[in-house]
Amino acid sequence: MYIGSTRIDNQTPSQSTAFSAPAAPVTAPVLSADALKKAVTLNRVYARTIGWMPYMRQIAARLGITAKNPDIWSFAQALANWQARNMMKRPDGILGPEWHDLLTRNR
Repeated sequence: MYIGSTRIDNQTPSQSTAFSAPAAPVTAPVLSADALKKAVTLNRVYARTIGWMPYMRQIAARLGITAKNPDIWSFAQALANWQARNMMKRPDGILGPEWHDLLTRNR
């Protein structure tokens, strides 16, 4: 699977340097290794089954990702940060069935 033109199946968290979050609050969550792994796994599934992959550029821009080809690990962390800034109940880094909310919510 790809995000942008980057293959995401074989990346590891140590390769996660592809995003710069905009002015995140000090309390922005840092996902644990297990939570990050779960988010990456579910995001791979949801990108295919729910169909948000064609909107990846818009989603990445909304999350504050500045890299042209963000990796899936940084994507999950940036999503958790966005969820926390927007007072979501569970900032878990998972872009599930409510993914349209991310694009339509006021900043």
